[in-house]
Amino acid sequence: MSWDEHIMLIAHTVNFFGEEIKVIGNTGSNSTREAIHATEQGFAVGMHASLQINPYYGKTSIDGMAVHFRNVMSMGPCVIYNVPARTGQDIPPRVIEQFSSWENLAGVKECAGNDRIASYTRSGIVVWSGNDDQCHDARWDCGANGVISVVSNLIPGLMYDLIYNGRDQELNQKLLPLIAWLFSEPNPIGLNTALAQLGMIKPVFRLPYIPLDIEKRKQFVQIVSDIGREHFIGNQEVRVLDDDEFLLLGRY
Repeated sequence: MSWDEHIMLIAHTVNFFGEEIKVIGNTGSNSTREAIHATEQGFAVGMHASLQINPYYGKTSIDGMAVHFRNVMSMGPCVIYNVPARTGQDIPPRVIEQFSSWENLAGVKECAGNDRIASYTRSGIVVWSGNDDQCHDARWDCGANGVISVVSNLIPGLMYDLIYNGRDQELNQKLLPLIAWLFSEPNPIGLNTALAQLGMIKPVFRLPYIPLDIEKRKQFVQIVSDIGREHFIGNQEVRVLDDDEFLLLGRY
């Protein structure tokens, strides 16, 4: 999405759901100036907190990372997002801990594993798992507040049960094949493919994203059957979809 679309989506979400839920707008960037500008716009349209990532590709030093967060966090409540697989750089605990007493640190979305999550919760830092496949144990064994989730876009009710209704390894194991399928290619490729197969979105992809191949799409139909169609969003029959039903856009 362009930044204009990004801010419009935050505004749209706030307009429809802002009185019922807290809206966390992903306004982070590897450019501090850009992150500041987007975050100002996000708060201007009503988001309750921002999600801030550490600078990716054009990486900075660990001290520079801390200064980056200090600047963007000064504008309002912030969830810091650590996902080394995407940024190529871990946010070490010493960066997070220096902000632990800041009023604007709402918490951390942590993808570096449950040991890290447990260490933060022992220090009194609010943390959400960023990994669907680890979120059950993060919640019930490591003290995570919950999960900022991908699979919940498809099965919100079951994910609510997993996070809020007590330890349930049977349900966790039941959902792992779906989670593995979703992340067989980088997110959001699997999610967008699934939403198209469920009839929730048009089968249109903006390059460089392309849909999962037809064998993966057949697997999804079986996974939906195994879990139960009634647990997934929407009410249309799940379809495989032929390759020629997808539209790939390079310019839009």
